[in-house]
Amino acid sequence: MVCVLRVFAVCPACGRRVVYVPSDDDLRRLESSGIASVSFDHGDHVLVVFFDRQGRARGTEVHKFVSGRKGFVSGGRVSVEKLGLDRDILDRLIARGLTFVDDVLWFHPARLSELLGLDVQVTAEILERAFKVLEESSRGGMFVKSSELTEVEVRKRFLHSGSTGLDRILSGGFATGEVTELVGEYRTGKSQVCFTVLATVFLAPEDGGLNDGDISAVIIDSEHTFNVERLKAILERFDLDESVLDRILVGRPTNSIHQRRMINELFNVVKRENVKLVVVDSLTKLPRVDFSSRRELYDRQRLILDMVETLRRIARTYDIPILVTNQVTADPSDDSLPEISRAKPIGGHVLAHNVDTRLYLEYVDRDLRRVKVIDSSWLPPGETNIKITDMGIMDP
Repeated sequence: MVCVLRVFAVCPACGRRVVYVPSDDDLRRLESSGIASVSFDHGDHVLVVFFDRQGRARGTEVHKFVSGRKGFVSGGRVSVEKLGLDRDILDRLIARGLTFVDDVLWFHPARLSELLGLDVQVTAEILERAFKVLEESSRGGMFVKSSELTEVEVRKRFLHSGSTGLDRILSGGFATGEVTELVGEYRTGKSQVCFTVLATVFLAPEDGGLNDGDISAVIIDSEHTFNVERLKAILERFDLDESVLDRILVGRPTNSIHQRRMINELFNVVKRENVKLVVVDSLTKLPRVDFSSRRELYDRQRLILDMVETLRRIARTYDIPILVTNQVTADPSDDSLPEISRAKPIGGHVLAHNVDTRLYLEYVDRDLRRVKVIDSSWLPPGETNIKITDMGIMDP
């Protein structure tokens, strides 16, 4: 059994300092999964603190009450403890990062069965309980008045891209809670954009970063292009210490199934390591290699859909930006794409419909690239030029 004396945290909404002595149940969860959580009622909001074996607060969430009804928290943020499940099943849920009831509802029974190692009938019963708990807690069934909707975060946050021009067409930078796709041919700068934000995320919020404490970032490097020396030059540009390298977690999947397992594991890693940015470079390379024949197209598309939808759930659940890069294939007959390069993104409509914003990168000159917003759920079309340098992307 682990030993934690006290957990200290400060509420970002009201500044109140909280101190907590973990219970025996908390200690058991820490022993099995490495992280536990506790909620504090602060009147008009709830502070949720995630802490580790050393008693360190690894992340916080603030949830506003809707119309004074404390049973319904924005987004249905009700603890899985309310489901009345056996301890073994609860421990499995928490170990996979499914701390709240709405986390569970992201999954189909078959996917939840695969994730937890339980029979489908058992996971179907878990989902049924989850629906009932949320219906009872909301008192309004499955629907709520639009006037009563409230965001978990006070406002959307943005991550500085490294280029003020790119930030401008993104209305502030890479938005938290969203998946942004970078599409383009080779040498168009997709990876360099990713490396740049792996540095800027460690800047303070007032400097365009998301660093509110002891944070981490994750890159799933299926292209095997991540290079520490390249990143050091970017860190130096932003006056960041090389100790940041200890907070960047790198995964290098060997095949598409391995990549999917890494993405599924993010539910646990993001919370345990207080991850504020996830990069997948690239999402489609390994599925493209493993499912190369036309007969395997359906299986490939299902796998891509599964991965991108999981990433969207993670982005929304933990309010972090997620960047994925995508390869292209030649398609001279497609007039819907930019004239400079009749290149068709891999993944087809499955991927196009399931990212929040799609950016298209084009080669212009030796170190100049054009970036276009070609599809977004909320951004208007726009374009800008960026410069590719050893110190990351910047304005020309």
